Amino acid sequence: MSKRIIIFGTNTGVGKTVFSALLCKELKGTGFKVAYVKPVQTGYPTDNDALTVREISGLSEKEAFSVVKEREPVAPAALFDRIPLDRVLEKIEEMESYDYLIIETVGGVCSPLDKSLLNYHLSKILKSDFNIVVVPNRLGCINDALLVNYLFSKEGIGFAFALDNYFMEDKNQKNEELIDHFTKRVTFVFNRHGFWYTKKEFEELRDIFNIYG
Repeated sequence: MSKRIIIFGTNTGVGKTVFSALLCKELKGTGFKVAYVKPVQTGYPTDNDALTVREISGLSEKEAFSVVKEREPVAPAALFDRIPLDRVLEKIEEMESYDYLIIETVGGVCSPLDKSLLNYHLSKILKSDFNIVVVPNRLGCINDALLVNYLFSKEGIGFAFALDNYFMEDKNQKNEELIDHFTKRVTFVFNRHGFWYTKKEFEELRDIFNIYG
C-alpha cells in the first residue's frame, strides 16, 4: 500500500510543482517506486504540471499524470458545481502498488474545488499519510504560513512547510527563521535546482514524514 503525500501551497504559483518533481526525483533516486497525480489541472494544456514533473523527475506518463483536465485557467469551483471526485479516487486507488504517491493540489490551501469542497479537505478525503505546504520565501509569506498553521492545527492535519527560495528577495526578512520560530514546521528549503532539509537530525524522508504525522 502506497504512502500518500499531498502537496499544498499557500497560494497558486508558489512552487508546488517544482517541489513535487524534486521530491519524486529524490524518492526515485533512493530506490522507491514513486508516482505523481494531479487531481485537477486547469489551464490545460498551456499549464501542464504533470509534464513538468516528468521532465524534472524522469517519471513516465504512466507514473505522472493529471486526472481532471480543463482548458480554462480558473479555480475549479468556477467550472464545477460538484467536482468529479470519484474519478480522482478511482485513479488514486489504481496507484496502490507504488511506495509513494505524490498528490499535488491546485491553487492554495483554501482554493475551492467546487461549491462545497476546499483544497485542504482532500487531506482527509484522500486519506493522506503526510502533508507538505509550499511557501514562497518573499515578503508576506510569514502571515500566510501562520494562517495555514492555525487552520491545519485546528483541523488536526499533520504537515510540514517547504520554503521556496526561488522567490527570496531579502535575507534580512528572516522569513525561514520567523516561520519556524512560530510553527516549528519548516522542514524543507528548496529552489529550482534542488532541495535540502533544515531539520538536520532527520536523515531519511520517512523520518520527516513520521515526525509530523
